Amino acid sequence: MAATQVAVCANHAQREAIGVCVRCRTRVCSECATKVEGINYCVACLAGLAVDSGVRAAASSGKPGLTGATAALYFVTLSALLWGFLELMLPGGS
Repeated sequence: MAATQVAVCANHAQREAIGVCVRCRTRVCSECATKVEGINYCVACLAGLAVDSGVRAAASSGKPGLTGATAALYFVTLSALLWGFLELMLPGGS
């Protein structure tokens, strides 16, 4: 009868692999595997996932530029200030 081979961790040849990374398909041991929402990731893919998530979070939560309402408010405020300045500077107003 043939001996059964045990899958080993890609990072630790002396340890048995307990799972496979879903992104790169690398076999990982219990120390190298991290489960995120029940899915195994190796250390490298987990770091990449964190960077990708950080980039998406920064892009989606970045401070927006001028929205329509904000631009309108700036326009009204600047117009009022300019009107007041002109009233003070130009004589002969009513």
